[in-house]
Amino acid sequence: MSEKKIVNDLSIQVATVNGSGSQSANNIIIKTLFRMGIPVGGKNIFPSNIAGLPTWFIIRANKHSYTARKNDTDMMILMNQDTIDEDFSKVKTGGVVIYNSDLKVQESSFRDDIVSYAVPFSTLARENFADIKLRKLLTNMLYVGFLSQLINLDEETVKVAISDNFKGKAKAVEANYNAYEIGAKYFKENFAKQDNYYVEKMDATSGKILIDGNSSAAIGSLFAGCTVVPWYPITP
Repeated sequence: MSEKKIVNDLSIQVATVNGSGSQSANNIIIKTLFRMGIPVGGKNIFPSNIAGLPTWFIIRANKHSYTARKNDTDMMILMNQDTIDEDFSKVKTGGVVIYNSDLKVQESSFRDDIVSYAVPFSTLARENFADIKLRKLLTNMLYVGFLSQLINLDEETVKVAISDNFKGKAKAVEANYNAYEIGAKYFKENFAKQDNYYVEKMDATSGKILIDGNSSAAIGSLFAGCTVVPWYPITP
């Protein structure tokens, strides 16, 4: 790793499957970055709403407020067996891959021009969470914990975001705290940082709010005088 740090300029792409509960984990990452004062945007990409099919979530944090998707990807978190080999090829030269080492990866997919962190996310979930359904959901918080240590997300800010996301569900908050800490601990006990990407607190989001496109469109419509909205569901 070179000595030059890349601070608050990072595009992360998370590859998972629809219905895995990853949306909550990814939103927690975005909320944490925003509350650390870093401009950030997110985009969910899914070719279908059918559970089990591939989905990708793109998070872009940038100190200059460039938060739209860009052509290259600095970091990928790979959690989907069906796309893992293709996803390895998407990260840019010099970029980072965090991947579930319990998944099968073709030897030809590994690259010498990127930094790879192999993490047995499925094994960690199986060893720490007895409930099978809950295990599936909490696997996502394991990568949040690992990522937090890797790029230096503020721990207290992450935990506030978790609490807010599962507000009123004390057991869910506790379980997700636990998963976060397991992921963070695994990084600290098994890895030395090999890449150049970091985030640090700044003050570029003061006076702003974080809102998704659907909510902002709805609020805009209300202020414009809209009173009735008919629509056709994406999946009949």
